[in-house]
Amino acid sequence: MRYTLLVADIDGTLVGEDKTVPPGVVGAVRAAQERGVRVCLATGRMWDAARRYAEAIAANPPAILYNGALVFDFATGRTLWAHRIPEAVGRRLLPVLRTFPETSPLVFVRGAVYAERRTPFVDLYARRDHLTVEITPSFEGVLDEDPAKLMVVGRPEDLPAVRRAIAAAAGEAVTQVYSQPDYLEILPPGVSKGVALPRLAAAVGVPIAQVVAVGDNYNDVTMLRAAGLGIAVEGAPAEVLAAAAATCPPPEREGVRVVIERYFLEGQPGRDGARRGGGAA
Repeated sequence: MRYTLLVADIDGTLVGEDKTVPPGVVGAVRAAQERGVRVCLATGRMWDAARRYAEAIAANPPAILYNGALVFDFATGRTLWAHRIPEAVGRRLLPVLRTFPETSPLVFVRGAVYAERRTPFVDLYARRDHLTVEITPSFEGVLDEDPAKLMVVGRPEDLPAVRRAIAAAAGEAVTQVYSQPDYLEILPPGVSKGVALPRLAAAVGVPIAQVVAVGDNYNDVTMLRAAGLGIAVEGAPAEVLAAAAATCPPPEREGVRVVIERYFLEGQPGRDGARRGGGAA
C-alpha cells in the first residue's frame, strides 16, 4: 500500500511533556511533503491551542479539533464538518459537574474556553495549551449556543466518579473519553477522531486506505482503527496498542519522524534504522 496522508495526534505523539516539536520531526515532515504527502493534525485541542504546532511543522490543512467535533480548514478559515453538544444537554450537565468540587470543569463555546473558578487544574490546563481560560461567574451566562465540548480536569483517581455521574445524567446524549489521565472530555454524541478521520480524508481526496494515523491515548483508539494503518506510541495504554497495527517510539525519540521515514520515505533509513515494513515502526 502506498500511503499519502499522515494524521498525527499532538500531545504525547508529536510532542512530549516539554511541548516542543523535535527538529528531526520538522525535517521529516518537510521531506514527506516534498514527495506529495499531506501531514495533518488530529487533536482534542481547540484551534488557538493547536495553531503553534501546525505552524511548527507547516502542517497541511485541514485539522481535526475537539477530538473530532470539528474538521477545520485553517488555510481558508472554513468549517468542513462540525457536530456540537446540544445546548440543553450542556445545561443539564452543569449541576452535575458542580457536585465534584475537587475537579475543575471547562466549557468550550464561541471559540473560547471558560471556567467558573481559577484552580491549580485550570492553571495547569492553560499552561499546557498556551491558552487564556476566561473566568465567568456562571457557565449559564456564556452557554448561549451549542458548545463544542465540555472537559473536566482533575486527579485521575477523581474522574471515574464524574464520568459515572455524567453517564447517569446524559446517557447517550454525549460521548466521554480520556484524552490523558487527568482530562475527561465530554463530546457530542457519536463524535470521535475516528468519525472525523474519513471526513478529513475525503476533503483532501485521499482514500482512507492510504491514511496512516498515529496516537497515544484513549481518544486516539477510533482513529487508529479507522485509518488504513494505525500506529500507537510505545507505552500507550493496552486498549490503544490493541487498536494499532504497529508501534513507534515516543516523541522524545522522534516517533513521528520514524513513522515518516518508514512508511513515506522509502529507501531513506533514519537514525534509528527505520525502514518500510511490518512490525513496530
